Amino acid sequence: MNRALTAITITASLAVLAAVLTHQYRQSSAAEHHQTDLLSKLHTVEQTLSETQNDLLGYTTFTQYLEVTKKAISGRTKFLAARINRNYVHVEHINRSALGIKSDATIILNYAVEYSVGYDLSPESFSVSGDATGITVTLKKPELVASPAIGAISHEIPGKGLLIDEKEQVIALQQRLTIAAEKQGNAISMEEAVIALCERKLGEFLRDFLSKQPNVRAVPMMTFAYR
Repeated sequence: MNRALTAITITASLAVLAAVLTHQYRQSSAAEHHQTDLLSKLHTVEQTLSETQNDLLGYTTFTQYLEVTKKAISGRTKFLAARINRNYVHVEHINRSALGIKSDATIILNYAVEYSVGYDLSPESFSVSGDATGITVTLKKPELVASPAIGAISHEIPGKGLLIDEKEQVIALQQRLTIAAEKQGNAISMEEAVIALCERKLGEFLRDFLSKQPNVRAVPMMTFAYR
């Protein structure tokens, strides 16, 4: 924004200077040498003025590509999602009794989950607007955009029970992990740090895309507004 204001100031100054030199040129028709000198200066000023105007235009040209930008990111939810990796330890205590005999066991399950968190980028779910002061992306808050990927599962059984099939219990626990991971993922998507990561991921794509468009010299500050 400061560069744009500076360019505007320079443009105005050069325009005034061009007008003064043009007036002097017309008033000095009797002095051929002086005319040639003034004409040369006038040409230089006009050339500088044209270059400055083109430079200034480059700071607002990005607004012409906002609709194209929206089309470029529409439907790319998974591609632009942030990847969040978390490690968990689940401890399960199991008690069994039969014929008056009690038995218990402890199972410790270690596992990792990768969450894909991003924005709903269907065309009707977001908008991109902007002017010389900045770009605003309006959309819904981040959410899980894919099922959590569970991996690196290992287990320990520090205490075994006579009436308990530990392998069967481990399998049952693993089957419950997906439901637990979904709940954890919904909570993770609302964390401030995760929202900031999603904004950075989408913002970097938008900035890179706009900066590559013809005649765009600068992309201004970008903000996210949530519905």
